[in-house]
Amino acid sequence: MPGTSLVVPVVLWGKHAPTHCISCIYLSKDQKTLATGCYDGQICLWQVDPDTLEIIPRCLLVGHSAPVLCISKASIIQDNNFIVSSSEAGEMCTWDLIDGKCRELVKLSQVHTNIQVYY
Repeated sequence: MPGTSLVVPVVLWGKHAPTHCISCIYLSKDQKTLATGCYDGQICLWQVDPDTLEIIPRCLLVGHSAPVLCISKASIIQDNNFIVSSSEAGEMCTWDLIDGKCRELVKLSQVHTNIQVYY
């Protein structure tokens, strides 16, 4: 069987999520999913209860090698469950909010500090 370069990060935490210094925040339109980017290059997805405002960690997304500078919805389409993030190293990732997978990673020579959905 030929070797593979596939790396699958697995992150486990107990009652409390890992601490990270938040650099940017995205709240979904339905206010049930919160994404926080941090200076370690990780993005944490949180489940939010809109009634009680209780925030529960759901998933830690690993893919950036530098601080995450901005996070935005990837499309204005209501049923679109993707966000896009940009890092200080010029990396842009498209993430699936349902399963936490990185769907696309692009390394750019420019650094994006703000992203807005355009229709």
